[in-house]
Amino acid sequence: MFGLGMPELLVIFLIALLIFGAAKLPQIGSSLGTAIREFKKTVEKPPQETTPEPPDEILCSQCRQPLQEDWTACPHCGVKREA
Repeated sequence: MFGLGMPELLVIFLIALLIFGAAKLPQIGSSLGTAIREFKKTVEKPPQETTPEPPDEILCSQCRQPLQEDWTACPHCGVKREA
Protein backbone atom coordinates (compact mmCIF):
# COMPACT_ATOMS: atom_id res chain seq x y z
CA MET A 1 0.00 0.00 0.00
CA PHE A 2 2.10 2.89 -1.35
CA GLY A 3 5.20 1.45 0.30
CA LEU A 4 3.94 2.29 3.80
CA GLY A 5 4.65 -0.22 6.52
CA MET A 6 3.12 -0.60 9.95
CA PRO A 7 5.51 1.87 11.69
CA GLU A 8 4.72 4.62 9.15
CA LEU A 9 0.96 4.07 9.46
CA LEU A 10 1.24 4.19 13.26
CA VAL A 11 3.11 7.53 13.10
CA ILE A 12 0.48 8.97 10.71
CA PHE A 13 -2.32 7.79 13.03
CA LEU A 14 -0.65 9.34 16.09
CA ILE A 15 -0.14 12.67 14.31
CA ALA A 16 -3.82 12.66 13.21
CA LEU A 17 -4.84 11.83 16.78
CA LEU A 18 -2.84 14.80 18.12
CA ILE A 19 -4.18 17.22 15.50
CA PHE A 20 -7.88 16.26 15.50
CA GLY A 21 -8.35 14.69 18.93
CA ALA A 22 -9.94 11.40 19.89
CA ALA A 23 -13.53 12.66 19.55
CA LYS A 24 -13.22 13.89 15.96
CA LEU A 25 -11.24 10.95 14.54
CA PRO A 26 -14.25 8.55 14.16
CA GLN A 27 -16.29 11.27 12.46
CA ILE A 28 -13.47 12.01 10.03
CA GLY A 29 -13.05 8.31 9.24
CA SER A 30 -16.78 7.88 8.68
CA SER A 31 -17.06 10.87 6.35
CA LEU A 32 -13.95 9.78 4.46
CA GLY A 33 -15.40 6.27 4.00
CA THR A 34 -18.70 7.70 2.76
CA ALA A 35 -16.92 9.97 0.30
CA ILE A 36 -14.82 7.10 -1.08
CA ARG A 37 -17.91 4.87 -1.38
CA GLU A 38 -19.85 7.56 -3.30
CA PHE A 39 -16.86 8.19 -5.57
CA LYS A 40 -16.58 4.48 -6.40
CA LYS A 41 -20.32 4.28 -7.11
CA THR A 42 -20.09 7.24 -9.46
CA VAL A 43 -17.05 5.90 -11.30
CA GLU A 44 -18.41 2.35 -11.67
CA LYS A 45 -21.90 3.37 -12.81
CA PRO A 46 -22.30 2.76 -16.56
CA PRO A 47 -23.11 5.89 -18.52
CA GLN A 48 -26.77 6.29 -19.33
CA GLU A 49 -27.36 6.42 -23.04
CA THR A 50 -29.64 9.20 -24.10
CA THR A 51 -31.63 8.87 -27.26
CA PRO A 52 -32.12 12.11 -29.11
CA GLU A 53 -35.77 12.98 -29.46
CA PRO A 54 -37.02 13.57 -32.97
CA PRO A 55 -37.35 17.24 -33.77
CA ASP A 56 -40.85 18.69 -33.74
CA GLU A 57 -40.25 20.50 -36.99
CA ILE A 58 -38.07 19.82 -39.99
CA LEU A 59 -35.25 22.33 -40.46
CA CYS A 60 -33.09 23.07 -43.49
CA SER A 61 -29.59 21.69 -43.01
CA GLN A 62 -27.98 24.88 -44.32
CA CYS A 63 -30.09 27.90 -43.36
CA ARG A 64 -31.98 26.23 -40.43
CA GLN A 65 -35.34 27.57 -41.67
CA PRO A 66 -38.43 25.42 -40.96
CA LEU A 67 -39.60 23.23 -43.82
CA GLN A 68 -42.92 21.56 -44.51
CA GLU A 69 -43.06 17.79 -44.85
CA ASP A 70 -44.00 17.79 -48.53
CA TRP A 71 -41.20 20.16 -49.60
CA THR A 72 -38.26 18.53 -51.39
CA ALA A 73 -36.03 21.62 -51.26
CA CYS A 74 -35.68 24.70 -49.09
CA PRO A 75 -37.40 27.73 -50.69
CA HIS A 76 -35.00 30.08 -48.87
CA CYS A 77 -31.63 28.72 -49.93
CA GLY A 78 -32.50 26.03 -52.49
CA VAL A 79 -30.74 23.13 -50.74
CA LYS A 80 -32.41 19.76 -51.30
CA ARG A 81 -34.00 18.26 -48.24
CA GLU A 82 -32.20 15.30 -46.68
CA ALA A 83 -34.21 12.13 -46.43
